[in-house]
Amino acid sequence: MVSFKRNRILSVMLDRSNVIIALKMSLIVGTILNCINQPECIFNLDIEKLQVGKFFITYTVPFFVSLYTSTIIKLRADN
Repeated sequence: MVSFKRNRILSVMLDRSNVIIALKMSLIVGTILNCINQPECIFNLDIEKLQVGKFFITYTVPFFVSLYTSTIIKLRADN
């Protein structure tokens, strides 16, 4: 039973449409957040002052939030 649930969750989560939506959301929200959090580096193209870890995490968080949300919605719709 637990294995079936886990497999179902993974299949819904890794569904192509879910991943594409999460990627699009991540690009939009991550770019906006990076422009807010590090505007002097981004607008001036000052790569030396850019905090690379912060830059990539800013894209990662919206990706996983979007993926989680769409997975939960699809799982609830199936019940």
